[in-house]
Amino acid sequence: MRSAINTGVVKEFRGEYSFLSNYYTAPFEWRGVVFHSTEQAFAYAKTFVCDPRVQDVFRHDILAASTPGEAKKLGRAVPMTDVSVWDSTKVQYMREIVHSKFEQVVGLAGQLLNTGVMMLVEGNTWNDTFWGRCKGKGYNHLGVILMEERGY
Repeated sequence: MRSAINTGVVKEFRGEYSFLSNYYTAPFEWRGVVFHSTEQAFAYAKTFVCDPRVQDVFRHDILAASTPGEAKKLGRAVPMTDVSVWDSTKVQYMREIVHSKFEQVVGLAGQLLNTGVMMLVEGNTWNDTFWGRCKGKGYNHLGVILMEERGY
């Protein structure tokens, strides 16, 4: 008996695929700090390129955030000293963060592998065409990173 391989497209990271979302909550460690979601870790990563005089304040607030949405909002407020440095490093930070999540959270690597060869698309309605796709358009960097983490 041959096993079925999942094919097709995951069009959004909700429902049975919510574990793929940056808003999925499960503690993991990245760069020596424990985060409750990849969204929180990504917001924290923004402090690597902010004014050193306020870095600790933003780190504290982001770590104190009780939800991924709150962490995201705080991350958007981080005053960056050089946006071009952030733009050239943010995808690598996301790769590291996603890898840490799937390596450390029990069961998630298996769930990711169970997506088979499905195309993973971070479909959204908030016009994020960098990390995902909106109305069928976008780079879908998060989906690509997840497929890389899966191994294909």
